[in-house]
Amino acid sequence: MAEKQLFLLLGPEKGQKDQFIHNIRQSLKKKLGEDPEAHKFYPFDNDMSQIISILRNGSLFSSYKLAIISNVEELKKAQEIKLLNEFCKKMPDDVTLILVSESVSIDRKVDKLVPAAQKKIFWEMFDNQKKSWIFKYFSDQGMKIHPGAVDILLEMVENNTNDLKIACSKLSFYFNIGDVISEEDIDNFVYHSKDENVFTLFEKVLLKDLAATLEVFSKITLSGELDPVYLASGFLRQIRRLLRVKIAVSEGETLQTAFQRYDVRGKKNQKITSEGLRKYSLPELEMAQQEGGRLDRILREMKKEMQIIAFQLYLTKVIKGFSAQSIR
Repeated sequence: MAEKQLFLLLGPEKGQKDQFIHNIRQSLKKKLGEDPEAHKFYPFDNDMSQIISILRNGSLFSSYKLAIISNVEELKKAQEIKLLNEFCKKMPDDVTLILVSESVSIDRKVDKLVPAAQKKIFWEMFDNQKKSWIFKYFSDQGMKIHPGAVDILLEMVENNTNDLKIACSKLSFYFNIGDVISEEDIDNFVYHSKDENVFTLFEKVLLKDLAATLEVFSKITLSGELDPVYLASGFLRQIRRLLRVKIAVSEGETLQTAFQRYDVRGKKNQKITSEGLRKYSLPELEMAQQEGGRLDRILREMKKEMQIIAFQLYLTKVIKGFSAQSIR
């Protein structure tokens, strides 16, 4: 089993990556006759010497350990990499170690620790693959979904099969075998289900309701279902689209034509977007897009607690106005 002890899993496709790890866990369980003792570590929360100590010491609960070190792109300090290198060269026989990153490239010294045959990159699906995945999912449930509804659904989730499966599962709960899910159904699901999401957050921002915005944001982050980085990415997509519509209308295009061009679908969504166009000026939206791009970059370098604070500050400034000094 030595050749399966060390893995490096890279790339943004979380669903397939999680399935790969699940398969390793099940394989170990079958071989051992019991579940391995599982550990998950983060470089910004766990000192490398502490991680190595846990993996080298024996366990009272299982004869084998399965350890995952996430966000290994954060491993940059020479001492951390040296400790990991020494461990990987002389790994105990009772440990499987999986290094994970959403990036497709990491520090070369870390990358070189893992044999080429045990490295995998999980790429995001192309648009046509995502649509095919959704059509197949609902077909397997005995339902159909309108192509326009698929487009709206894809706006709700990040580009990985794990999030797609969660969103489709929640949606299918409200329908029966033989139903055809329409754009209006998705519209109602997005804005009237009990779950908060990037659309309900964006709605409160467009209404310039700061208290409601921060309340929705708090519910999303407390649920733990959506990472702040993913939420920022989805929110920024909405800002960009609103800005494009604003520019098109300012240049003489009709509102309905702009909606059609930039895929603003659903009556509720169009109504909310129209409200946002009235409440926000072109310079305000340009600044929201500019600072949103900066937020997206800095969130990737922060711990989760700081991500939440930075995001709250950004939302407040979008609604109340940006000062001359931007978010840093």
